[in-house]
Amino acid sequence: MKTPRMFRWIGLGALGLLASCSSSLDTTRVPMSSSAASPGVPGSSSGAVTEELSRSLERYRASIGREAIPRHAGLDKLAREHCEFMARNRGKFNVSSANISHYGFESRAFAAQKMYGMGHCAENVAGGVIHGDIAAELTKAWVGSSKHSYNIKEKWHATGLGVYAAAEASVDAAQIFAMKEQSGMANHGRFGIF
Repeated sequence: MKTPRMFRWIGLGALGLLASCSSSLDTTRVPMSSSAASPGVPGSSSGAVTEELSRSLERYRASIGREAIPRHAGLDKLAREHCEFMARNRGKFNVSSANISHYGFESRAFAAQKMYGMGHCAENVAGGVIHGDIAAELTKAWVGSSKHSYNIKEKWHATGLGVYAAAEASVDAAQIFAMKEQSGMANHGRFGIF
C-alpha cells in the first residue's frame, strides 16, 4: 500500500523535529519578557518591531492581491514565546541551523487548536543579526523563500507574530498561521507542496 504524501511529510517533519531536540535546551515556559516590553529595548520582545513587521507583511499581501490576515492575541503570545525560546537556546539546535528551529511546533499547533479553536497551522521562523530596518529585512527573507512565501500568500483565518531583539543586533522572529477548525480533508491540498 502506498503511503499518502501527507503522512510521509508529517513523518519527515516529526523526524526533523526529534533530531533537533537536545538535552541542553532551555524549555522553561516562563517568557523572558512581557508583551508590554519597551519597543526597541535590546533583549526584549519588541512590540513596535512586531507591529511594523505585521504592516510590512500585509503590504506585501496587498501587493499580490491578498486580503489582510487578522492578528490573534493568543497566536501572538505563542509566536513571541517561541522567539524567546530560540533566543535562550541560540547555538543549540542541530537541524538546518544552530540558531533557529521549529522545535515545539506540534505543541504550539495543539495549543492553537485546544485554546483558540484553530485547526490547521503553519509557522515561519527567522533569526540572525539584522542592522537597520528589521521588519523590511525579515519580510524580504521570508518572501524570498518559496516555502515561507507560500505560507505568507495563503488564505488564513488568523495569524500571530513575535519578534525578540537582543543587544548584539541578534533578532528572532516567528509567525504562526492558522485556520479555524474544519475538516481534515479541506487541508489536504496544503500538504501537497512539500
